[in-house]
Amino acid sequence: MTSQATVTNVGAEADDVVFGLSANIAAAVAYLLPFGIIFLLTEDDNEFVRYNAAQSVAYTLGLYLFRFALNFVFGMMPGFVSLLVAPFMMVFNLAIFAGLVFMAYKAFSGDLFEAPVFADMAHSLEESI
Repeated sequence: MTSQATVTNVGAEADDVVFGLSANIAAAVAYLLPFGIIFLLTEDDNEFVRYNAAQSVAYTLGLYLFRFALNFVFGMMPGFVSLLVAPFMMVFNLAIFAGLVFMAYKAFSGDLFEAPVFADMAHSLEESI
């Protein structure tokens, strides 16, 4: 089963401004977690920025909670297991960061990128707040 990401070029209009930033820059900045939460809570006018902020929060918190659970499980195992798991966790952290950079780039380009698992979470988060 393959998952496909949906990319739609929505483009940010030149006069569309959020907190003094153009919409595409604000959407890219939303992938820095504190700004994502702030934009999600305060932005009501721009759906592009709001969606990217919601996806940022869902992606970051979801993967970091998953990482916390993995650390908890592997932390209860003998010491040599942590030596085997440490490289995997470093690659996992790098993958989380690479995903954030990629989504911020897509937002900056004006593309509405919907991550396969986190898009549904972002839509429900966006609607609930």
